[in-house]
Amino acid sequence: MNDRRRAYALATLTAAYFVMGTTTMAAIGALPSIADGLHVSRGAVANLISVFALTYAVGAPLIQMVLGFLERRALLLGGLSLAALGALLAAAAPNYGVLFAARVLTALGAAAIGPVASALGAGLVERHQQGRALAAVFMGMTISSVLSMPASAWISLNIGWRPLFVAVAGLNLGVIAAVLVFVKVREAGQRMALRELVGLLRQPAIASGVSVVFLQMAGLFASYTLIVPLLRERFGLSGGEASSALLVFGVASVVGNVAARWVATRWSAERSLAVALGVLVGTFALAYVAPGVSAVAFVVLILWAVANDVFVPAQQRRLVELAPHARGVVLALNASALYIGMSAGSAVAGRVYSAAGAHALPLASMLLLLAALGMLQLSRRPARPARAAACLNAD
Repeated sequence: MNDRRRAYALATLTAAYFVMGTTTMAAIGALPSIADGLHVSRGAVANLISVFALTYAVGAPLIQMVLGFLERRALLLGGLSLAALGALLAAAAPNYGVLFAARVLTALGAAAIGPVASALGAGLVERHQQGRALAAVFMGMTISSVLSMPASAWISLNIGWRPLFVAVAGLNLGVIAAVLVFVKVREAGQRMALRELVGLLRQPAIASGVSVVFLQMAGLFASYTLIVPLLRERFGLSGGEASSALLVFGVASVVGNVAARWVATRWSAERSLAVALGVLVGTFALAYVAPGVSAVAFVVLILWAVANDVFVPAQQRRLVELAPHARGVVLALNASALYIGMSAGSAVAGRVYSAAGAHALPLASMLLLLAALGMLQLSRRPARPARAAACLNAD
């Protein structure tokens, strides 16, 4: 494959991550409109977000176990098709029960998109370029985090939540067309039996490596779940200032992705992870002890966004390096741990906020991120022989 075709293929996989992120976040931005339209409580609609995360967490490794033998391109197309079908079913949902089922269906599609797109992206380039390729593919999620929330909120408020889901289905169908045209890789994945999956998780390097992303994501969501109350109650931002701060957070994420690609060509995955986690620990320590002024809030959000964007592709790259023969499976495990971490962090946020208020949220985040940093250090020792064995097997 020449450089031009590779660039088109990577751009298409970036678009796949973008629509996966948009598909995931659509219900969050449209939450009030959905609640009003179906005459249910906002708490009931919030359950759609939880069930999406849980379905994704269970579905990502399960899909690799059941359908991992398929060509990755075909599996990606199937995931996009399922997500489009789920979005159309959501748009036509006559009641909450049907919408609930539609979100489960959509989450299963998303569970096939993310890990498979990452595995395809890593397979398009040489081993030393995988970090940069993974960062490029994940750029789609970064852009989605900037655009999807405000766009879905605006569309659902001004046009309607049903047209929003029709638009989401259209995005998935557009990426299906792009994959058919630009992604020509026909490599098969790996189907893994349950005992092999358990065996993979019993490897200390893999188990501890997956634990790192669980703890990191739990740490971030211990504050992100209640980010608006945190900004308003801890740092004294008004509603308008909080919106501006979140916009800055999104723009900083784009900058962070560019930084991640630069770092990927110069640092090892382990070094990138250690630095990113160290910055995040320091960032939330700052959020906890610094004066509650708006300037501190903006600094915290910028550091948070950049460090997280360095972390995510470095984490994927490290797992691929540890198990290149099973990269689809380990990336699915990583995605599963990520979504479980989101749910765990959200639960922590609710308990901490109820017990101690917004001021304590950064402390909870800092402690979980310290645990992630400690787990990374523990995983380094078993990772060295595992990586050496993987290189020998690859050769």
